[in-house]
Amino acid sequence: MIRLLVADQGSATSGEVAAAAGVTRQAAHYHLAEMVRDGELRRVGAGRGSRYVADADFDRTYPREGLEEDRVWNEVIGEVPRIREADPNVRAILGYASTEMLNNAIDHSGGSAVRAKVWGRDPLAFEIHDDGVGAFRHVRDRLGLPDDLAALQQLSKGRETTAPDRHTGEGIFFTSKAVDRFELDANGLVWIVDNLRNDQAVGDAPAHPGTRVRCEIEPTTDRTLDGVFAPFVDEESLRFERTVVPLALFETEGRFVSRAEAKRLGTRLDRFREALIDFDGVEEVGLAFVDELFRVWAGEHPETRLVPVNMPPTVERIVRRATSN
Repeated sequence: MIRLLVADQGSATSGEVAAAAGVTRQAAHYHLAEMVRDGELRRVGAGRGSRYVADADFDRTYPREGLEEDRVWNEVIGEVPRIREADPNVRAILGYASTEMLNNAIDHSGGSAVRAKVWGRDPLAFEIHDDGVGAFRHVRDRLGLPDDLAALQQLSKGRETTAPDRHTGEGIFFTSKAVDRFELDANGLVWIVDNLRNDQAVGDAPAHPGTRVRCEIEPTTDRTLDGVFAPFVDEESLRFERTVVPLALFETEGRFVSRAEAKRLGTRLDRFREALIDFDGVEEVGLAFVDELFRVWAGEHPETRLVPVNMPPTVERIVRRATSN
C-alpha cells in the first residue's frame, strides 16, 4: 500500500498511509521508517508535516515517442554499479524483465511519457510507470472483455497481446515468474505475484493514470531465465505451449460452482497445448463447474490438455467423479 500511494502521489505522509491502509499513525510510521532504513524511501521535512519520497538510485522520465528500451537499460547498467556488477543470472533476469516491461509501455500505453526508477540495493528493484490508458483497460477494450478484472485474468494466462504482429504476449507472464516479486497496478487494480511464497493476489489500488510495474529480486538468487522458461516452453519447438491458471485470481469467495465461471476460465486457453488448473486456495467446486470445464470444454478443445493440480481432497473427489464418466 505504501509503494502504491507514493507512486500515485509522488510522496506520502504517515497520516495518509494510516488512512489508506486502515492502521494507526504509529503503525504507519513504523513501516515508513523501515523503508527508509532499507533505502527505498527518503524522509523530507520533520514532524507531522514530513513526507516520504522514493529514494531511487536511478530515476529518469523519457518521452514515450521514439524511446528504445535497450537505451534505457544501457543507461541503468552504466549508472547503477550494483546492477552492473550483479551475477550474470541476476543481471540477465533484470535486463529481460525491465526491457519487456518498458517495451510494453512504449508500444501499448498510448501515453506521452515513461518513468524508469531503479534501486541498486537488497533487493534489487525497478519500476516502470507510464501515463497512458492503463494495461487492464487497454486489454479489456481491445479484446471486448466485460471488465478490467477479466483483462487481468487473461494477462495472467500468458500469450495475451493486443498487437500480435509485434508481440507474442509472453513478456508479462515470464517476467512475473522470473523475479522474486512482481507488481502490476493500473485502473484501480493491483496484481501481485510473490514467487518466494508461491502466492498471487489481486487487490484494489489507488487510481492513477497509466500502468506501474515493479519488480524485485535478491542478488543472491540462483534462479535463471532458462529455468524460468523450461516448464512452459516445448523442448523441440521452443514455443510457449504450457501455462498455469491460478484459480485464486478468478475466485468468488473461494467457490466455483457455475458453468459460466468455467466458460470464463476457459476463454482463450485453446492457444496452449497444456494448461495446469491450479486449485490452490479453492475451498469448494460445483459439479456443474467441473463438468463444463473438464468434460464439455475439454471435449470441444481436444488439442489442449487440462491438468488439475493442488486440489484439496473435497475438490479432488468432485473432479474425479466428473472426469470418470
